[in-house]
Amino acid sequence: MCPQKVLILDYSVTQVEAPAIRRWLPAEAKVSVLYIDTEESFPNDLTSRGFSHVIHSGSALSILETAPFTSKAIAYIRSARDQGVSQFGICYGHQLVCLALLGERAVRSSPNGLEAGWRSVTFTRYAQDALGIGGREVVWQSHFDQVVEIPEGSQLFATNVHTEIQAYVNLEQRILGTQFHPEFDKEMGDKLFLEDRELLARHQYNVDEMITSGPSFDVGRIFFDYFLVHV
Repeated sequence: MCPQKVLILDYSVTQVEAPAIRRWLPAEAKVSVLYIDTEESFPNDLTSRGFSHVIHSGSALSILETAPFTSKAIAYIRSARDQGVSQFGICYGHQLVCLALLGERAVRSSPNGLEAGWRSVTFTRYAQDALGIGGREVVWQSHFDQVVEIPEGSQLFATNVHTEIQAYVNLEQRILGTQFHPEFDKEMGDKLFLEDRELLARHQYNVDEMITSGPSFDVGRIFFDYFLVHV
């Protein structure tokens, strides 16, 4: 069996996403990383490079603001879907995939404001069976925007009171999306919260209280393994 050929598209401003994602991928996978921040940074020939799996990362950018690379990303997401390439969108990447496939109606600024911290989500029975996890788990969250519509034929994976669509999968279109960040473990997640102390305080979050919690399961291993094997 040929190793997966994986592309990580890192949209993060600080380029923190790709290393966090890479550590969960198998050593035998052929992994390429592109840091995307300008139109020029998004190659025109990605569809011809033969990637089997593409991961669209999170970002501090807002999906409601057009970035220099947005039109290229949308075109690539559609093309990759049509070619049967497996795609995993995380937070901003999750929103970007739904924007590309469904249009502007699929995303919005959350009416509940910022969701941040080690927060609980409820996994559907479908997700529990697919992932082998409990019905309620704790994951890393940090987002202002959210997805409100997912591609036809999708199965909802997770939800909570803040954001109805926390995760979903569409096996026909080979898409996995999570609003939360499975790539951040306890150490990295706490580090990022500490670095964002001032921002979080402005939104009435106490970082010292936030870091007393942590993930309730091996979220990175479970989600990236599921993506590579089943999506």
